[in-house]
Amino acid sequence: MAALFDTEIAIYALLALPILWLLLRHGPAGLLGWLYLFIFCGLRIVGGVLVIKGKPAGDIVASVGISPLLLAIDGILHEARTYRKAVNSGNNLEWIFVGIFHVLVTSGIALVAVGASNLESAHPSSNDFTLVKAGMGVLEACWVILALWAVSSLFSKSRNALAYKEGTTLLYSVFLALPLAEIRVVYSLVAECTQKADLNPVTGSLAVRVVLSFLPELFITLIFVVAGAVTRNVPDPRDSKRRNQAVVVI
Repeated sequence: MAALFDTEIAIYALLALPILWLLLRHGPAGLLGWLYLFIFCGLRIVGGVLVIKGKPAGDIVASVGISPLLLAIDGILHEARTYRKAVNSGNNLEWIFVGIFHVLVTSGIALVAVGASNLESAHPSSNDFTLVKAGMGVLEACWVILALWAVSSLFSKSRNALAYKEGTTLLYSVFLALPLAEIRVVYSLVAECTQKADLNPVTGSLAVRVVLSFLPELFITLIFVVAGAVTRNVPDPRDSKRRNQAVVVI
């Protein structure tokens, strides 16, 4: 068991560095996506260390790791929409939607964390199990919202946008990441609802954890790192506005 967590710690410690670089390169438009991806790497490192040391908190950290990944997908999708001019970077409705989505994900993972923590206590109750199932249901609903938002983004665009190509690259990376995220969410949903020992995200079957948790999360991270590197020199969408204003002045 420790070998997998050792590998996870090493991999995400290495990936955290280029992700931090991408956070700086992508600027304000990409802040949410790359920040949450960096936080995800941090949680995987901390969770791995806690599990190896036998700390009870390690199980909880392992359970909540999916939340920053969903928020990273949401942030990178928002960045893609901004570059493709599917939405103005200052659009209030867009930010309200992003805010509501963040509240939903946070609420879902909070329910899971509280329920899972109580289930590990000396006197768990049926209400704790209900909290876990409700939280995972909220996270599954969040994935559906993300998928619908991504599909709608295909039809909201301006080919004349200064960073249209880069935005499209990021949008395609989101589409590649979404099925992998669904695998991870469904795995957590089934594991938490059935409480089967071989599905436990920390002590369960090694093959199950590798295929349904470790690899999907790793592939999502790698997909975004590659897409972020390809689009690292993205033009600032505000430049086109400045140019248009300059033309008007002239």
